[in-house]
Amino acid sequence: MSWDILNTKIFLKNIASSALMLFIMFALFGNLPQSLFESLHVKKEAFSIMVLFLLFSPLISFILMPLFGLMSRYNEYRADEYGSMCESKEALCSALVKLADENKSFPFSHPLSIALYFTHPPLTQRLEKLGMRFSKEDH
Repeated sequence: MSWDILNTKIFLKNIASSALMLFIMFALFGNLPQSLFESLHVKKEAFSIMVLFLLFSPLISFILMPLFGLMSRYNEYRADEYGSMCESKEALCSALVKLADENKSFPFSHPLSIALYFTHPPLTQRLEKLGMRFSKEDH
């Protein structure tokens, strides 16, 4: 599979997942119960729905971000796989290590931190997926 085709598929999946998230958020906020508006002492009108949307959409986005991060990490693994087929796994491993050294990135992270905040897999996981093995002393 050519990288252009793979990249286009990833791009279209990202667009579709973002559109789905917006659809769900609009559906959620468009169908809020009347009792909520009564408890807030506002009328159920477009402006009040939009204000609630603007106030709470960051919270919903935060809740959904681990899902988008998971998809992004999956795409990075696929890109690494494709890159290793174009040149070699050793060349890609070498390039990733050089990038990490130049960026002074820390290669180890807690799995919960990775799940919640990372859009790219940690360096060690990417290298292990490419076949590079680490001993316990390396950690």
